[in-house]
Amino acid sequence: MQPAFHDQSDERISRSIEGSLSLMSLADLIQWIENSKKSGSLVVTHEEYVRRFFFQNGRLIFVWCDQEGELLYDSIHEQFGLSTERIMDTLKQAEQLGISFMGMLSSEEGIPLEQLGGIITTLAEQSLTTSLAWRAGRFRFNDFLPASVLCSPVNIKPTQVLLDSTVLIDEARLSGQSSLDPVLNEVYDLIRKGAIDIPPLPAEMQLLMDKINNPSLTIDQVVECLTDPLLVSKVLQVCNSPFYGRRSKVDTLRDAVVYMGLKSLMSIVTVNALSGFSPLHAEQIEQILHHSMMVGMIAKQLARDMGENHDQAFVCGLLHDLGWIVMLEMLSKYDLDKEKRDQLIREHHETLGALVAKKWNFSEEIQEVIKHHHTLEKAQNYKNMVQIIFLSNQLAKNETPLPDDVVSALSLNDRDWTAPFADHLEELDREIDSILSPQ
Repeated sequence: MQPAFHDQSDERISRSIEGSLSLMSLADLIQWIENSKKSGSLVVTHEEYVRRFFFQNGRLIFVWCDQEGELLYDSIHEQFGLSTERIMDTLKQAEQLGISFMGMLSSEEGIPLEQLGGIITTLAEQSLTTSLAWRAGRFRFNDFLPASVLCSPVNIKPTQVLLDSTVLIDEARLSGQSSLDPVLNEVYDLIRKGAIDIPPLPAEMQLLMDKINNPSLTIDQVVECLTDPLLVSKVLQVCNSPFYGRRSKVDTLRDAVVYMGLKSLMSIVTVNALSGFSPLHAEQIEQILHHSMMVGMIAKQLARDMGENHDQAFVCGLLHDLGWIVMLEMLSKYDLDKEKRDQLIREHHETLGALVAKKWNFSEEIQEVIKHHHTLEKAQNYKNMVQIIFLSNQLAKNETPLPDDVVSALSLNDRDWTAPFADHLEELDREIDSILSPQ
């Protein structure tokens, strides 16, 4: 049973601020609350831990925690022998009546208010001291104060707790408990929980997606969506690329759409949209898109030779590093050095890319390819396509000698697959540069 102040409807009409503890520390928050003589509720979360601190005129008057060892009703039970059910029933009644929980408990059970205040003071100082060591997590301060915490016998000067906690926090840092960079820790936590701000589908893609979902869609309606001359030029260049497999030249956008199909067209539109996704990282994004287009073209040929869907392979190759591009923009909000940023992207771009692909309603096959293009052994439903993109990704790097796992996978088909690509990668490089360059 939880107290109702966990979800007060009155909070909806109150003012609040919220943010990341890695950007605004709890110590800074506490000092702001005291110096401004704020009244309200401060909710602090870190991983699975949640603590609620209640302030009146800048002073700490009540605390509520759900962690073992910090439970208010357990402390009252141990000191005065009241059952947990009785304590929580009193709290519920106090909330329903809109009166002080401490005052009601003291009056009905005959417990001196000063002794109840002593329990809360101990728990408040303990919880606040522990929370001050958090370097990642979230906070929300709301200027709503539940009636059940008013008229408290507790009146703690929070900055005094800050001073008393300095030694403890420094010791925790020295012992390595806060060794991770706070921003890095925060980003890891967001990615692990999937609590990331996934960008919306680019406008050009949204327009096409809306059209594609129409069962009576015509080629002319698709062509009407492509009004950007630069995008049209790129579509024609890709379609006429020798690596795309077209023997005769395509001169019109309509013919290109007919030949390429909607899936391939969508992927080209995606690449074009993502090229302007993060202006601060334009050069890096161009490199990623260059690599992605090379992987797509190699995958198309590799899939054709292996008897797989070569058009789908082209799409999957183009989109496999979607998460890398999104993470560049996401991490620009944090003060990370290049080494830490690159580490995060390497370790999480597959997971994040799959989340973006799911939100953008890409097929399950594309989602799985994005999620496992570096972890082939984890693929479940589309192993052949994941393997093709895995191999294409390695071949596009033009490393010599090839990694053992790539050689092993290629040898399963009893022929040398590297020659058609190794001899033409420089030519393909130049062609992709032409496709991606502004015109």
